[in-house]
Amino acid sequence: MPTVEELYRNYGILADATEQVGQHKDAYQVILDGVKGGTKEKRLAAQFIPKFFKHFPELADSAINAQLDLCEDEDVSTAFFSIVMSLIYLNSTTHWIAGDVPLKGLLPSAKNLMFFIPLYV
Repeated sequence: MPTVEELYRNYGILADATEQVGQHKDAYQVILDGVKGGTKEKRLAAQFIPKFFKHFPELADSAINAQLDLCEDEDVSTAFFSIVMSLIYLNSTTHWIAGDVPLKGLLPSAKNLMFFIPLYV
């Protein structure tokens, strides 16, 4: 299980790689493994996985499963954050919409959103 520091370090590797992001498969795998960590690690993974998703088509299945696991997390705030991050990055790639993961895959966790509605009204 990667630590917060390891997740940030691997995020930095991917962010600094600019056009050669896809060559850092190991760094992305560490981020995918972040879903097995604590709340802080899961929230970072939820943020980082969709950001670099389009650069790693060979890890698409693992990334989708990891993100969906986060969307179904027992901690409602982690699940909510993961759903929001997934939706933010949905527009940056058509892979999610192309049929590998239908949008309805996020909906079972969306029932948890009702706990947050009063906070934003």
